[in-house]
Amino acid sequence: MRKENILIFIFLSALIFGYFSVGGSEVLSFNPAPDPVYLFNGRGRAHGVGLCMDGVLYRAREGHSYRQILNYYYTGVQFGKTDEERPIRVLCRDGRIRVYPLRQYLYRLAEEPDTYPYEGLKVLYVAARTYALSCIERGKHSSQGFDICSSGGCCQAFNENKDISRFPNSVRAVNETAGEILTYGGHPIIAAYHGSCGGHTENNEDVWGGKPVSYLRGKPDQYCSRSPQFQWTLRLRKSEIESRLNAYSDTNIGALKAIDIVSRTPGGRVDEAYLRGSYKTVKVKGRVLSSRLGLPSALFDLPLAKFDEYILLYNSSGERNHINFIFMERDGGTSKHSIDLAGNSRFTLRVNDYLQYAEHSTFVSAERPIVCERTMYFDYGSGTGGSGCSGAPVPAKRWYFAEGYTAGGFDTYILIANPSGSLAKLRIQCFSHEGKMQACSSVLSPQSRATLRIDDLPGFSDTEVSTIVESTNGIPVVAERALYFTRGRASDGNSESGCTKPSTKWHLAEGYTGGDFDTYILLFNPGDSPAKVKAIFMREDGYRIEKSYTLRGRSRHTIDARKVPGISQMGFSTKIWSTNKVPIVVERSMYFSYRGYFGAHDGNGIASPSSKWYFAEGYTGGEFDTYFLMQNPSNEKSFVEVRFTKPSGKSVTKSLSIPPMSRLTLCADHIPEIANDEFSALIRSKNNVGIVAERAMYFRYFSAQKGREGGHLSAGVPDAGREWYFAEGYTGY
Repeated sequence: MRKENILIFIFLSALIFGYFSVGGSEVLSFNPAPDPVYLFNGRGRAHGVGLCMDGVLYRAREGHSYRQILNYYYTGVQFGKTDEERPIRVLCRDGRIRVYPLRQYLYRLAEEPDTYPYEGLKVLYVAARTYALSCIERGKHSSQGFDICSSGGCCQAFNENKDISRFPNSVRAVNETAGEILTYGGHPIIAAYHGSCGGHTENNEDVWGGKPVSYLRGKPDQYCSRSPQFQWTLRLRKSEIESRLNAYSDTNIGALKAIDIVSRTPGGRVDEAYLRGSYKTVKVKGRVLSSRLGLPSALFDLPLAKFDEYILLYNSSGERNHINFIFMERDGGTSKHSIDLAGNSRFTLRVNDYLQYAEHSTFVSAERPIVCERTMYFDYGSGTGGSGCSGAPVPAKRWYFAEGYTAGGFDTYILIANPSGSLAKLRIQCFSHEGKMQACSSVLSPQSRATLRIDDLPGFSDTEVSTIVESTNGIPVVAERALYFTRGRASDGNSESGCTKPSTKWHLAEGYTGGDFDTYILLFNPGDSPAKVKAIFMREDGYRIEKSYTLRGRSRHTIDARKVPGISQMGFSTKIWSTNKVPIVVERSMYFSYRGYFGAHDGNGIASPSSKWYFAEGYTGGEFDTYFLMQNPSNEKSFVEVRFTKPSGKSVTKSLSIPPMSRLTLCADHIPEIANDEFSALIRSKNNVGIVAERAMYFRYFSAQKGREGGHLSAGVPDAGREWYFAEGYTGY
């Protein structure tokens, strides 16, 4: 769905659609779904308990003595003595058990090179000597007939074929520390050590479980960070991760949907994580996950998503409601999540927690009617922002979009979902403001989603464009349009569901030309006959301005509200109708600087006023401002009640009135009971005078990377429903 950017979207293909020409028309073929790459960014190597050998290296280079170093990493230990000639049974690399004097065993260790700083080698051999004795005392391998093995992962790396003569510094370090061991309570300690702690060693119990060991306490290690191996990056394809996890019964999750880090150790390593898959969701320890994926350590992060996606639900009934979410991916794979939602409440689902690095569509179903919206906050590469969209209550055979633009820094996408169990045959028609048309056709597999970048269509890389998406074999689909842009200092994006039927009448509650706000009204005539269009602009003071336009057949037209005399520097609503009964499609786009936030939002026209409007989304916390825009297009005053419902179920009610043929703005942030809160809303005309309502939000959304600022807008929906569909969805980086 996104603009190609190798550094950011490494798993996306350059073009989502490939074309080939057939008899002068365009046939689109969907490229295979990419195999996403999971990027693991980490620090350190191995378990992180005890000695950090990278830290030892740089401490020794800085002049620290071996005893100073050992006393730093092992808390409260004493130095003791042992017999250097005592025998030790070793399971060698060739599988044979040999007996060596302890000194000869140490000579043949293969843990660090002979060029390692000399004080560091002394640290190593005191720790290694101590660790070998702890294995004997604990009987680690006694039942197998030996004392210690040759594996660095289990015991200590040992090579029976090592040419000792080539390691004079190591031999000297063994000899000069002859018999020295570390003790605690009179016993040799479990002198654990590892390659790199990544900046902080670990408590033993946080890595291996069991009881805390007094001398194995985690502590910061700034010397470790000097190593060129301090940080690491590993890229694994999703299919490779699935293969590695599914090889074990306890992590056999099927198709991977998300790796969700639940908790971390005090040293920063992953303690527990959820693996969400098509078969099941399991919780695993971080050390298990890193081992099975072949990661150098459990001290890792997954890259922060460039797109954060949320589904907002409003359950306006007083009864508990069971909700199902089905996510449909490009390759036809699906995953499901369910919740129970209390009556009279609002709920937010963060999609990234259940589906990572995926283009997808979403189907939401409920036992009882609900209202559903989706918001996305993003870093598109050329700019940051956010978008919002109400769900579509039903799939349809045809979808219309008045807005679209591909010139300059604008990218326009059409997102199509097929939630059915049958193949859908698609025809996509694009119309320029000059009357030029480009038609494309393709097929869309069952329960899958696809994306068309309008900018890539021949002849449509630098123009205004309107679009029709049609299922030619009668299989209903869902379609949205997403638009991303850079315009001067502004960068943002918007998304909107198409409308399913042109109309001779349209209403737009929002419109503003004050300050740094630009408002554009987009008119699309999909028919062959010209449309005679009249627009009435209704100011908040009740004054009205009328303008007439002629819209050619199969073309699109843009009204710049700043150029309409009488509505400069003010808020207004708009009523548009086709006086010669030719049905048209209407949208409105706004570009703005709001308190230093540069952005844009978009909204479909509303064909019919209603006595009630539902909104799932609303937020006044942080740097979010929420406004409700209401138009009364009738000749009678409307008495309105606005009910705000919080996640807890608590409601706040506000009463107001809208004069005839005018517009009203309500700022939710100015209502004390919902300041700094999230909520859903129901706007109801108490005297049943039909009104039109929209909600605009302006924000600076702070991700862990940086602020994403802009605005988004959504029209209310007149009725709650049991099903809601979203063609668009993305959780990638």
